Amino acid sequence: MAFLKTLDLNTFCNGSIMERQQFAQSLKEGLREHGFVKLVNHGFSDDDINQLFNWNKRFFALGKEQKEKIMNFPNDNPQRGWSGVGIEKTSTLNPAGKTNLTRCSHKNLHDAKEHFDIGPSCDTQFPNQWPSEVDIPGFETWVTAYFDKSYQIALDLLGALEFAFDMPQGSFVKKCAGHASELRLNHYPAISTDTLEIGTTRRIWPHTDFGLITLLAQDDNGGLEIQDPNQPGEFLPVMRNHPSELVVNAGDCLERWTNGIIKAGLHQVTTPSHVKQKKGEMLPARHSVAFFLKAARGASVGPFEKFVDGVPLYEDMTALAYHKQRQGIVY
Repeated sequence: MAFLKTLDLNTFCNGSIMERQQFAQSLKEGLREHGFVKLVNHGFSDDDINQLFNWNKRFFALGKEQKEKIMNFPNDNPQRGWSGVGIEKTSTLNPAGKTNLTRCSHKNLHDAKEHFDIGPSCDTQFPNQWPSEVDIPGFETWVTAYFDKSYQIALDLLGALEFAFDMPQGSFVKKCAGHASELRLNHYPAISTDTLEIGTTRRIWPHTDFGLITLLAQDDNGGLEIQDPNQPGEFLPVMRNHPSELVVNAGDCLERWTNGIIKAGLHQVTTPSHVKQKKGEMLPARHSVAFFLKAARGASVGPFEKFVDGVPLYEDMTALAYHKQRQGIVY
């Protein structure tokens, strides 16, 4: 569907003052309207994204024994390494579309996905776990380069929002210095529509992302849906229209910084719209890669004073404290 704005990042990075203003306002409006926009001309070519998905598939094609060597330990820390199918449980992150900060029962609700997570290469507090170079040569080098470039793209978007809100340059961006951003490779194994129809399993349940801005590359197999802002609880499909386009969404901490002016985008991955009425259909495997821009761990994710008229809607806390509150819910 074409309801999301498609923005050209090159017009902000290399355009005239007027083009930069237009981009910044369109980004702000798109995120305020839907929590999402699409992004093109960001610096990744079609070939780059094709290679990204090749690496994604090669990683998840590794044997279970190879992946278990770098298994993520399930707790409230930032995830590092491989998490098997169903380990992470997202069903209670945003029940009824509301952000949850309290652990509660998952009620036998399941996620049908596995994932691999990394942070910055310089992170010594929560170091990365990489597969052996023998098992998948070149993987660490290529994925690290993709991470670093994604970080710069996300900072450009954050800078555009500073521009749109008439804030001093660096107001948002400087809070990401020494950042704690993350990259996730997702694999949703093939699954039948009948299994999803039962209602106790989703590829991923409705949720918002914990950070500031997410950059998502997705394949053509469909299933990503975002909440219709005009009909809460109803979801609209978001298909890929161009090989290198990125889906951009606002996360919880951007909502907090702006005191709710920009809302985090609620989304899920479920049965693609074109097969929802078909029984016994086997959905092919789905792959995606998400980069999560996050503030520095010690930075405040309470509202900026600029956005507060009266009482702040969100309490002041550090980015790491907020992450731990949310992360602890999925295990």
